[in-house]
Amino acid sequence: MRYDDLGQARECMDGGTALAPVEREESLTEKVYRSLRGALTGGRLAPGQRLVHRTLAAELNVSPTPVREALLRLVSEAALELDARGIAWVPRLELPRYREIMELRVELEGRAVARATELATFTDVARLRDLHAGVAEGRRTGNAAQVLRENERFHFALLELARMPVLARVVESLWLQAGPTISLLFRPGTSAVPGAHPHMDLLAAMAARDPAAARQAMERDLRAHGALIEAALERGGG
Repeated sequence: MRYDDLGQARECMDGGTALAPVEREESLTEKVYRSLRGALTGGRLAPGQRLVHRTLAAELNVSPTPVREALLRLVSEAALELDARGIAWVPRLELPRYREIMELRVELEGRAVARATELATFTDVARLRDLHAGVAEGRRTGNAAQVLRENERFHFALLELARMPVLARVVESLWLQAGPTISLLFRPGTSAVPGAHPHMDLLAAMAARDPAAARQAMERDLRAHGALIEAALERGGG
């Protein structure tokens, strides 16, 4: 062992980390990763879609290296898969895996919304109403991109209000895996959930500070829309 290695070892033993400082600015790879991750969770990438890193690099106006690194990171997180040629693609979820993901979402997001209901202020609920208004407007005008975007913002705002960071990380991983299937809701032949959107009951429960009712509304939301996606997957849509 070299002298400087011994010095670093002593520093670690004395409470130091012996790690070199890092740049505070987000790396290009991290920016590409977040862009791709957002496209996956928001349903903007479809099941079966191939992601050629050079094509993506041209679209994002970056070199291929950070794109390749970001894709491999998403593969390691089970959000993407590699084909025989090493090209990343958005996996088509098998029905049992989708059902497992949704059962976990029902449990975890139900817990989160119950906690959020206990902690949310009037201003917080008003912000959620504004986000749902964007969902409703998108449904009314047939703007699928708006519905997907505002629905994602609504659900992640609830996670933030719950102040349960460990749970939130798990839920984010589930969204990452199942996000692309959300686009199946807008394919021809897929009907909409009848009646008022479950978000409305959820918001009413939060305003009344009723965690149990809020949790029930979240479950109705996830199960109702999940059933439509399951039907599409059974038809071979995913």
